[in-house]
Amino acid sequence: MKERDIQDYLFLHPEVLFPSGKITEKASEYSIQGKRIDLLFVVDGFRYIVEIKKVPIQREHIGQVVEYYGLMKTYMHDARLKMILVSPSIPEWRSAYLEELGIRCVEIGAVPSDVQEVNRIRISSVAFQNREKEKQEIVGILDDGAGASFFDIAGPTTPRGMAFTRRMLQDTLVPIKSAYDSYDVMPFCIARSNSPHYYLEYNGAHGHGKNVLGHCGVWWAYRFGFSEDMNKNDVPNISIISNITGLDIIVNAELQPSQKALRLRIEKDLSAFDHLLQEHGGLWLKTYLKYEHQPRAYQWVLADLMAPGEFDGKTILRVQQKHRLDFSEERAFWLNRIIEENHELSEKQIAQLRDKNKTLNLAIRLVYPFKRDASIWSMDLKGQRSEIVEAVNKMKPLIDFFVR
Repeated sequence: MKERDIQDYLFLHPEVLFPSGKITEKASEYSIQGKRIDLLFVVDGFRYIVEIKKVPIQREHIGQVVEYYGLMKTYMHDARLKMILVSPSIPEWRSAYLEELGIRCVEIGAVPSDVQEVNRIRISSVAFQNREKEKQEIVGILDDGAGASFFDIAGPTTPRGMAFTRRMLQDTLVPIKSAYDSYDVMPFCIARSNSPHYYLEYNGAHGHGKNVLGHCGVWWAYRFGFSEDMNKNDVPNISIISNITGLDIIVNAELQPSQKALRLRIEKDLSAFDHLLQEHGGLWLKTYLKYEHQPRAYQWVLADLMAPGEFDGKTILRVQQKHRLDFSEERAFWLNRIIEENHELSEKQIAQLRDKNKTLNLAIRLVYPFKRDASIWSMDLKGQRSEIVEAVNKMKPLIDFFVR
């Protein structure tokens, strides 16, 4: 199937891409500043450029598409400009990145030949529009002049904390992808404000947190990999997670496959790992015991906290082994405390706690923290974005160590 056939079809049937919009203008082979636009539509006061690729989207296409989108916004001087990318195949690893930037991804490999295919495209278009509307409503809570405060993100989720999360994830993607240019970068973040997760963020030796259970705060993350076939959870990612002490920038081995990968990689080359720790110079070690109280919802108990210079690769391996040996005793203690103190748990959730959690689940985090006294909380959004990008990009040697 030729690219031109799909272009002609969408020009004649734009309602497939805009099932509920009012289309007032359309053009094919539109040219501006020497750049050719496959299709241009004006829908509900927004201008949409449609870029059609005849091949599946590869990693090298991502930068081209984002650059093209930026150029079009500059040339057309239009803040209400949007972009749609059409291709036979756009893997999730790549569509997640593009759609977070506001570029809608639509898979069309041939001119639709039946109603089912047309409906598939329409449904995906409506779903994206709904996600974008919800995101923009959240993002609009924060203006550019005032950044988030420490109290917006410290502790349980707030509307401003959610807005900060969405804004930072969206605004940091391009500079982070530039630093991690050899990887696919897949963003993801907290989806709802009433998270069912709970934290016990306390360590008396370091004066860290409070010795009470509380709802978790906001978070977002970036996965790194080389192919859409790669299991998304089998290596550490970079997560940005808030709690009552501030905002943690983390090389995060949160799920059991990534915990195993982290441990095996450190075992394989202790000296290289220790060198990376020293080179960074500012990383804390945090470990959390995870107890599932409903499917994929957890009680997180801060188990270990060590300051920069207090740990190395052998320490991490030793800590993990200690919790494995103490598993039964720790499990009994923490399940009893969780049940006694968390009055929000239902009988069903309590039964889940007692019935599951039969093996050690110890999240391991290498953390650069933005605490209450950090300068980031006196900055505007642009300054906060720069601080976060710098902290994430400084983690790249560790991601290279664990992922490659």
